[in-house]
Amino acid sequence: MKILSISQTQAADRYTIEHEPIASLDLMERAAQALLVWFLQNIDPARPIVLLCGKGNNGGDGLALARLLRANGYWDLRVFLVDHKGSPDFEANLDRLGKDILQELLQDQLKQEHFPADIVWVDALFGSGLSRVLEGRYAEWIYQINERSGTKVSIDLPSGLMGDAIAQTDLLRVFKADYTLTFQYPKLALVHPYTAALAGQLEVLDIGLHPDYLQSAESSYSWMSLADIQSIIKPRKKHSYKGDYGHAYLLAGSPNTMGAALIAAEACARSGAGLLSLNTAKETFRACNSRLPELMLQERSSHAPNLEAYKAILCGPGLGQDEGVNSLLAELLQNWQGPMVLDADALNLIAKNPSYLEWANENWILTPHPGEFKRLLGLNQLGPDQLDLGIEYCRKHQLNLLLKGSISVFIESDGHCTFYDFGTSALAKGGSGDLLAGLICGLLAQGYTIKDSVSLGLALQGRAAQLAERELGSAHAVLSSDILKQIGKAYASF
Repeated sequence: MKILSISQTQAADRYTIEHEPIASLDLMERAAQALLVWFLQNIDPARPIVLLCGKGNNGGDGLALARLLRANGYWDLRVFLVDHKGSPDFEANLDRLGKDILQELLQDQLKQEHFPADIVWVDALFGSGLSRVLEGRYAEWIYQINERSGTKVSIDLPSGLMGDAIAQTDLLRVFKADYTLTFQYPKLALVHPYTAALAGQLEVLDIGLHPDYLQSAESSYSWMSLADIQSIIKPRKKHSYKGDYGHAYLLAGSPNTMGAALIAAEACARSGAGLLSLNTAKETFRACNSRLPELMLQERSSHAPNLEAYKAILCGPGLGQDEGVNSLLAELLQNWQGPMVLDADALNLIAKNPSYLEWANENWILTPHPGEFKRLLGLNQLGPDQLDLGIEYCRKHQLNLLLKGSISVFIESDGHCTFYDFGTSALAKGGSGDLLAGLICGLLAQGYTIKDSVSLGLALQGRAAQLAERELGSAHAVLSSDILKQIGKAYASF
């Protein structure tokens, strides 16, 4: 799925209106129907709902939703209006709004009144047309709502977010949503690592924009959903053997950090790789054989072994950064031309030795978390330009970056970005990155493309984490070892 710019989004609306054809007011009604379906599935009709409606089409969406909610048994509704005058579709929906729904101009109510703790706030103040930072009363309203309890739902975009203008965003002047119900496809600000947290849980609602426009529109940004994953998975053939599924090589582990290497190794094996060799310190062999007897172990030396038998390499989990390891990594980076995943200490060593990037090629996959990404870029903190810096880094060095986060983004060597919302808070623990790196390496060894390996690896990890959370009852208790046990069920779920 493409992620379009705001100007393209507006053009998609116009194209749909002209070529379906459909009146703009009817297209707004279709969007409101999609919103209603989400509310029916997620919000108890007994809860009080306040809808904050601006005077543009985003406010019109809110008014249409209010009418449909009342018709479907939501009785405790209150509509706050910025103005009685607005866009033609806003005014048409205001005329349609039943008099039995309490509606009033928004003034000082947010500051002066008491609202119940279980209230649902619906943000329909500003949509994708916003082009400036909120000021005055609008900024004050946003601040007051953000300080209040309740469930916060934004329509299309949280008010204060500008769909494309990430650098102009004032994070303190944006509605902090628990859910954002966006239409047809995500907008860049909803998935960008600098602003995604403001959108909460992202839900993409299909409103039937014309497929011809969506197909012809050009974009450097894509969105991958779980529905896209099934077509990636390769079936296991009855008449096959271990050699058909590739041999993966891991340079990982040290006496004090062997857990990271073993998590990565098991993930690699459970991804389906036929064979797996681990290069590690000899004193860890007993632990390796005890935890994962399927491993073939190589004693670490100062030189890399012959690598002709391997299909993919992973370097980094629990590796350490001593001089011997550094020399061995440098040799691999310089001589190996096949698919290679670089994680953890491999990234730290590259950050310390940027000359290693002279050997980079389009088969490299760097998988940093935000802290490692800062070190690679030589920055103290990441700002609104972090995605642009990542794109520039990939193009300059002709490599691939997977920037891990609650929404991850894969930047290819040509600068194209694919975003993934497969994560869960259960993954916010040590070992998650090692597990993901192992999955990706194992998929590469089986012959998956770099893009498909990253996509399927993220999907398997995310689904396995959800399954582990369900089994244990809470994300708090989930460990990487619990997630490893669910990879088989994760495969079966697609």
